[in-house]
Amino acid sequence: MPKLFAIPRMRLYFLSNTLSSIGDYALWLAAGIWVKELTGSTSQAGLCMLCLIGGTLLSPLTGVLVDRVRRRPLIMVTNSATGLLVLTLTQVHHASQVWLIFLVMFLYGLAADISGSAMTALLPRMVPEEQLGNANGLTQALTQGQRLITPAIGVGLLAAYGGGAVAIMDAASFAAGVLCWAFIKVEEEKPEPSGVDWRRETTAGFLHLARTPVLRQLTLAMTLSLFVMGFFETLGIAISTEGLHHSASWTGVIVTAMGLTGIVGGVSAGAVMGRIGPGRLTALGLGIAAVAALVMTVRVDAVVIVGALLFGLGLPFVIVGALTAIQLNTPGELLGRVSGADNFLITAGQSIGIATGSGLIAVLPYRDLAYLAAALLALATCYLVTRPEQRQGSAGPTEKEQLPGAEALTVAPGQAQENATA
Repeated sequence: MPKLFAIPRMRLYFLSNTLSSIGDYALWLAAGIWVKELTGSTSQAGLCMLCLIGGTLLSPLTGVLVDRVRRRPLIMVTNSATGLLVLTLTQVHHASQVWLIFLVMFLYGLAADISGSAMTALLPRMVPEEQLGNANGLTQALTQGQRLITPAIGVGLLAAYGGGAVAIMDAASFAAGVLCWAFIKVEEEKPEPSGVDWRRETTAGFLHLARTPVLRQLTLAMTLSLFVMGFFETLGIAISTEGLHHSASWTGVIVTAMGLTGIVGGVSAGAVMGRIGPGRLTALGLGIAAVAALVMTVRVDAVVIVGALLFGLGLPFVIVGALTAIQLNTPGELLGRVSGADNFLITAGQSIGIATGSGLIAVLPYRDLAYLAAALLALATCYLVTRPEQRQGSAGPTEKEQLPGAEALTVAPGQAQENATA
C-alpha cells in the first residue's frame, strides 16, 4: 500500500473516487425515500433502483465508447455532465415531478457504467502490474468505508433540507472529483478506428470472455454467485425479523458489520492475491461467503453478526480477484468492452437473484433459502478451485485469443468455439 500512495496520481485517483462515491451512495439511498415521501407509494420508491440498474444494463454499448476514445477525458466529461444532470433534481417538489427522479437515476446508472468501465481500463496504465491488486483492493476498502457513513449523510440531508440538498451535495462531489482528474496525468494513445460494424464491436467483450478460459470460468462463477448474493437483499430482513425477532431496522447492524470487515478485506486483498493469484482469491472469497450464509442461519444475535463479518470479509476478495483477472488477461484496447460485458452479466445475474429471492422467501423458510445460497456458493467455489487455469502462474491466453476486438474479430464464429477449452 505505501508504494501506491508514493505515486502522486494515485493519491488523486483515490481522492476522486472517494469524493464521487460519497455523493453517489448518498443520492441512491435518498432517492427512494424521497419518492416515497412525495408519492406515498413503496412500489414507486422501488422503481428508483430499477431505473438505476436499467442504465447499467447498457454496459455492452457503453463499453464500445470506452474503447473508442481516450479514457481520462471521457471520465471527466461524463462526471461533469452527470453533476449538472443531478442539479435538475432541485426542481422536484411535487409527486407529479417524480418522473424526473426516475429519468435522472436511469441516466445516472448509464454514466456510472461509462466512468466505471473507463477507470477499469485506465488503471493498468496508472500503476505497475504488481500493484494492480493493491489498487483494486484499496478501492474496495474505501467503498466499504463510505457505505458506513453515506446513509447518514443522504438521509440526514433529506430529512433536514429536502432532496434538493442531497442533489447539490452530489453535484459538488462530482465537481471535486473532476478537479482531481484534471491533475492526473496518464499517457494515452488515440484509439484507432476498428473498421468493424457496431454489432461485432458490441459483442467483442462477450467473445473475449468466452474464448479466454480463465475469464470464462470466473464469469460463470461470478454470475452464479452474484445471482445467489441477490438473495441477501431479502434474507437480511428475514434474518432480522423472523430469525432474531427484531425490527427490520436491525438489518442495519448486519450491513454495518459487513462494512467493517469489508474494509479489512479490501486492504488485505492485494497481499493475499500476491500469494495465491486472482482466481484463487475469488474462490476464497466465495468460500467465505458460503460459510457466512450457513452461520447466519443460527438464531443468535452474536452468531449472525459473526456471519455478517465473514460475508463482508469475503466480498472484496471476490470483486478484487475477478476484476484484476480481467485487467491482466485483456488487451488494453478491449478492456472497456470486456468490462462492459462482465458488468452486464453480473448485474443481470444479481437483479434476477434479487427477484428470485423475493419470490422464494414467500414459499420457503428463510433458513432453507440461506442453505440454498450456501450450497450454490460452495459449488462456485469448488468449480474455481478445481480449474487449473485459476492457479497462480498458469499460462494466460494466447495473443490470438486476446484480440477479438481487433484482428480476431475476423475469426469465424465456429472457430472461436473450437479454440475454447473448458
